[in-house]
Amino acid sequence: MPHWWQKIDADLFVSPIERTNSMDKDRLYGNCHCGTVQFSIPRNIDMSAVRRCDCSLCKRRGAVMLACPIEDVKIEAGAEHLVHYKWNTKVATHHFCSKCGIMTHHQRRTTPEIFGINIGCIDEIDYRSFQDVPMNNGVDLTLAEK
Repeated sequence: MPHWWQKIDADLFVSPIERTNSMDKDRLYGNCHCGTVQFSIPRNIDMSAVRRCDCSLCKRRGAVMLACPIEDVKIEAGAEHLVHYKWNTKVATHHFCSKCGIMTHHQRRTTPEIFGINIGCIDEIDYRSFQDVPMNNGVDLTLAEK
């Protein structure tokens, strides 16, 4: 199996979510880059609840994250392809597609009852409209003792 950074045959990609009559019109649907991991969140979510973070992991990722209560996030497909990364206090959990490497969401350290949803994974959201996004002060969070 090729690594995610290697060129692979386009036939291996899963088609991204297509809106059908059976899908809930009250939800926004998103997916990782290859379409393997698919999820949904409530359409009426507060779009002003977006943040970036400057901790050592998030600053490398650079994604704009939308706050959503954990119970409102549904993994529609590909849960078995999610890999998880924890570090430092092991509270925050970052979820990535094992095929394409895209981080779809994470559970926060400071508010573990909230997922941060990568808005770049939701095509219905205009990613370019989020130019001036508040920055969480993650760099000043304490590191766990080694």
